[in-house]
Order: sequence, then structure tokens, then C-alpha cells
Amino acid sequence: MKVLLVFSLVLVSVGGGESRTVRGYPGGGVLIRCRYERRYTSNPKYFCIAPWPCMTKPVRTEVKNEWRSTGRFSLLDNTRAGEFWVMIRDLTVEDSGLYQCAVDKEPTIDVYTPVELTVGEGEYLPPT
Repeated sequence: MKVLLVFSLVLVSVGGGESRTVRGYPGGGVLIRCRYERRYTSNPKYFCIAPWPCMTKPVRTEVKNEWRSTGRFSLLDNTRAGEFWVMIRDLTVEDSGLYQCAVDKEPTIDVYTPVELTVGEGEYLPPT
């Protein structure tokens, strides 16, 4: 019997130095909220593949309050709320792993919040 996964977009909030686990399904997507301190409102934000220091940055933006996309990754920096959102679409099992929500503090060390993404078994079937 097939498991029908109607709702595939998972909303998870991360921030405050806590590690969070995000679960998604192949073909679906996840939406991750990354909080930051208000003093970093003007800093660029990015989402990267861990470990530290992140060298692979699937999405990064210096633009505020607009979605920016690179491939399957999108980022929105909501400066009014002191948070940024990362969306990953068309998930695959290979996307599973440790990521980092990050605030660029050049020339000093960036601020990182770890996010563990697990893409589980199942099949995403969009609503008809």
C-alpha cells in the first residue's frame, strides 16, 4: 500500500544557537526559518552545506525582503522580523545532511545555526 503524502512542505524554525532537525520527502520541499539578532539586519545571509567553515553556499543574498533563488534553493531575508527563510524544492535522499543558516560578519567569524535535514522514504504526491 502506497503512503499518500499530501502535504510536503515542512516549516521549521531555527535560531538561538539551537540545532534543529528538518524532515522532508523525495519530490517535496521544506521551508526553514532562521532567526538572527537585529544588529545583523544589514548583513548578507546565506544557507550552506556544513561542516564549518561552509565553503558550499547553495543560496546567498544581500538583498532584503525579496526572494532570491539559485536552482532548487531560495532565500528571503525578512529584516522587519529578524529572520530569513530558506526553501529547498524537489528534495532527494541525497539532500539529507547537515546545513547551516548563516549571517556574514566579514571580516570576523560568521554566525552559524545548524540544521539537520533528513529526506525520508515515501513518495510525494501533490494534491489534485
